[in-house]
Amino acid sequence: MKQTGIVVGLEGDKAKIKMQRHTACGDCGACQVSKNQLTLVLDAENNVGAKTGDFVEVDLETVDFLSAVMLMYVIPLITLIVGIFAGYYGMLALGIEDRSAQGFGAVIGILAAAMIYLIIKLKEGKLQGMKKYKPAITGIINKDE
Repeated sequence: MKQTGIVVGLEGDKAKIKMQRHTACGDCGACQVSKNQLTLVLDAENNVGAKTGDFVEVDLETVDFLSAVMLMYVIPLITLIVGIFAGYYGMLALGIEDRSAQGFGAVIGILAAAMIYLIIKLKEGKLQGMKKYKPAITGIINKDE
């Protein structure tokens, strides 16, 4: 996924890029930007020697973006559903009445999803360190002289 932005600062081999928030962005909170804010500032690998004020093209591979979305949304959702069904049918197998089994299933599903979110949060530092999930500047569009 390619986007454009302007370099607003440099920190070593990284550049701070101010850009328009993409329409594919949801409210996952990964970029710490509120739903109503239209611009965001993110750190990107600066392998092209961009300088402050340069308009640049930033790339985050679509496959990697989709895998990050899957990690943040789809896996916890699947865990919630599996937890609900496992809890419900597990309680029925133990002889718990149907109404109580539904409640246990809901609680187990929510606890399972919360546990997955906690694991994701604990692994967040390692995931952020992976180069494939980091945006990178792929070109300078307009260099200010």
